[in-house]
Amino acid sequence: MASRLVFSRNAQVLRQTLAPSVSRQIAAGVAAARLQQRAELATAPQRPDPKVAAESLIKLFPGDNLAAKSGSVLVGASIAAFLISKEIYLVDAEVFEMACIFGAYYLWFSGGKDGAVEYFNDKKATIKRVLEQARSDHKAVVQERIQHIGKMSDIVDVTNGLFEMSKEIAKLEAEAYELKQKVNFTSQVKSVLDSWVRHEASVRESQQKQLTGAVIQRVKDALANDKVQTDILKQSLAEIERLAATPKAR
Repeated sequence: MASRLVFSRNAQVLRQTLAPSVSRQIAAGVAAARLQQRAELATAPQRPDPKVAAESLIKLFPGDNLAAKSGSVLVGASIAAFLISKEIYLVDAEVFEMACIFGAYYLWFSGGKDGAVEYFNDKKATIKRVLEQARSDHKAVVQERIQHIGKMSDIVDVTNGLFEMSKEIAKLEAEAYELKQKVNFTSQVKSVLDSWVRHEASVRESQQKQLTGAVIQRVKDALANDKVQTDILKQSLAEIERLAATPKAR
């Protein structure tokens, strides 16, 4: 009996000490579960509105308004029923295959149309941007060229001055060429005259040599004659006698 009382007291004390912590843990778990559920609901994809889906399905049928669309659907269904009832057109596996193929093409077209349009719009924007950039660059180049040409506004005066200078240079070059030709002509004349003077000097020298040789040879020939030698000897003796006979000056 005493052990039961002790055990019941211990259980009561343990219950009193554990109850607050357990309740707090349970409350925290419930709050976390609610937050997770709210997050899942917020991130979960929203279901499309049935009204919007119905309107998109109705837009697929030909016609401008709801009555025209309904009429086109009824006419198509009536024609199909008439053809099937009269066995003009048989519904077989090929029909389903064709329907699947056209359905796949339609889904591919409807799903890829926006992407293709966006792709071509991007290409168009890129080409437009490139053309605009090229136009702006060309405009900048033309503007720079205009400014560069504007700095040369006095090109006419400069050209006239250069033309006058070129004429003066051409005139000076002509005068220099004329003077050069005169100098060349003078030097050629001088060289010709010098050569003529040298020729005359050589001719005169040769003539003098010939004359001297002739005179010397003539004298030698005369001296070789006995009569001439006798005459010279007699003349010399007479001159000596004359000098001897002449009295000396006192």
